[in-house]
Amino acid sequence: MIIRRFQPSDAQAVSDLVITTIRISNIRDYSAKMMEDLIKTQTPHHMLERASWTHFYVAEEEGAIIGCGAIGPYWDKEDESSLFTIFVHPDHQGQGIGRAIVETLEKDEFALRAKRIEIPASITGLPFYQKMGYTFKNAVDTLDEEGLYRLEKYRVSEVQQAMLNVILSRRSYRGKYKPDKVPRAHLTAIMEAGLAAPSGCNKQTTSLIAVDDPALLSRIKAVVDPPVAETAPAMICVLTQRINAYRDRCFATQDYAAAIENMLLAITALGYQSCWYEGHITDTDRIGDQIARILDVPENYELVCILPVGIANSEPTMPNKKAFEERAWFNGFQQPERRN
Repeated sequence: MIIRRFQPSDAQAVSDLVITTIRISNIRDYSAKMMEDLIKTQTPHHMLERASWTHFYVAEEEGAIIGCGAIGPYWDKEDESSLFTIFVHPDHQGQGIGRAIVETLEKDEFALRAKRIEIPASITGLPFYQKMGYTFKNAVDTLDEEGLYRLEKYRVSEVQQAMLNVILSRRSYRGKYKPDKVPRAHLTAIMEAGLAAPSGCNKQTTSLIAVDDPALLSRIKAVVDPPVAETAPAMICVLTQRINAYRDRCFATQDYAAAIENMLLAITALGYQSCWYEGHITDTDRIGDQIARILDVPENYELVCILPVGIANSEPTMPNKKAFEERAWFNGFQQPERRN
């Protein structure tokens, strides 16, 4: 089976396919009169007209057209698209052909440019489209005046997905690092990402020091006990100032936490690994104070965290995470199910 673009010579075959499918499959969910009225509109001319403003595809097997589907703009919008005329011959349903057609449509340029894709779904097709990730538009789960459900799916662009992949792939890395030097340009980019994080009332309480001098790194690592990140070729030290944002409210902790997360994501995006070392640095032995003295940090700053930066010598491991449904809900708290 192949899926290819519709050609004008396919119009009769596609018309026959649609009519056959309506009479055998859709008739189970609609009145005979309604379906016969619909059939009258599914002419070869209608297929040609639809193909004139959509990207129309057909599924073909051994020279016979067994499925079809089209995608086009939603009311001439540049950032929204709609699916049309998706049918699979009854003799070939349940074989993954419908899924292959929809996946082809979702890779079409009309889909790639769209942030949202809508489909008018029949009663017959509803379960299939829901399996394909389409949900009721505006949460309306009733039929419209045409006897159709309005479904939609919001797309994630390639750029957006790349950013999400960075977030989802970030790990806390506590292994050894390769000796490769981290370029200053990369360290600068990482720190810029950190300083771009929000801060309460814009007090900008977070400051950063990148350390890539081997001798200085050795002095810092010597005071970290128990030792961590001994082979990291670079390190970013996070400083904070306890400045009140308003009245007696200080958001310095939230400020540097946001900056650290930004930097961890930037580190991952650039192909490096790291780990958020804070408790170890700010414990009762005050290792952070010792590092601050090595770096000549003024007394009105506190060194609260170190982030090693380097290329991992081994693959980071994925920690066990609770299921999404146990920690995230819509429109109110839902008690997670107790498990034995």
